Amino acid sequence: MISVIIPVYNVEDYLHVCINSVLRQSYQDFEIICIDDASTDSSLETLEYFAQKDSRVKILKNDSNKGPGYSRNKGLGIAKGKYISFLDGDDWFSPNTFETLIKKIKQDNLDFLLFKNIVYYEEPQEFGFEEYYDMEFMDKFNNQVFNHWDLDKNKLFFVSNAPWNKLYLKSFLDDNNIRFPNENLIHEDNPFFYKAFISAERVSIIDMYLHNRRRRDGSIMTLNDERLFDFIDISYKLLDVFFEDKKLYEYYKIEVLDYIFRSLNGKYYQIEDEFKEEYFKRVQEAFKVFIKKYGLYKDIKDNVNDDYLEFFKFDDIVGEVIGSES
Repeated sequence: MISVIIPVYNVEDYLHVCINSVLRQSYQDFEIICIDDASTDSSLETLEYFAQKDSRVKILKNDSNKGPGYSRNKGLGIAKGKYISFLDGDDWFSPNTFETLIKKIKQDNLDFLLFKNIVYYEEPQEFGFEEYYDMEFMDKFNNQVFNHWDLDKNKLFFVSNAPWNKLYLKSFLDDNNIRFPNENLIHEDNPFFYKAFISAERVSIIDMYLHNRRRRDGSIMTLNDERLFDFIDISYKLLDVFFEDKKLYEYYKIEVLDYIFRSLNGKYYQIEDEFKEEYFKRVQEAFKVFIKKYGLYKDIKDNVNDDYLEFFKFDDIVGEVIGSES
């Protein structure tokens, strides 16, 4: 059985398409666990309609808005399926998705399976393709069993970390204590996926578009406000994942640090002008954490692009840290 976990927050206009895409699957052995994250629209009423219509639809409720990570963890806590699928309340699956995935994950005895998605743009109401995997990766690993050791190291952070284009073996997630951050943070999929990927022994990918991702105004994908500050907290959680095994961190440190600093830099240009000054200050405070808590001064100086360091005045922060400790 597949447990489909759907965090729901103010998606009343899209829930019928989302849930019906699961109910109409050619493979019918599933449960749908919907977690209402204190919606203020009619999302909960829509969920109740489906729960009355089909006993496989289960509803959990958060007493306040806790975010998708917390909600997915709550769903994982009661999931009875052998396999776990994540779906957002404004997205939908193609009709043969589960049948295709179950056949492959069983056939190759996988810890998890990756697949591809099509993007639907509400404006101008058309489908498009956003390739989450480069052609070299697809050519090498399509329908093959692999794990992170088989990748070129510099490809690690170019594998899609999204939760919704994968099917996971639940016992694999449980045995390795793989969960989302419980804090209400965006980019919560980063630590979840990378812990899963570096823990997995058997992974595969199929070159099929089975998930439909909706791009719309107001979704997390279009944010450019102060919620982008969240990536700073996510960067700590990502470091914690790799620091669980110091040898693994040493192996991947160039890639981990490049990803973090490249993302911090990119979000500065993404965020609205009114938040740039505060974001800049918070990144500099993060540098102090990188140096004091994680002892990363030398690794950062040796491995991170100088342009990123100069832009955020890293050397000035190092001077502050040294001065405060002398």
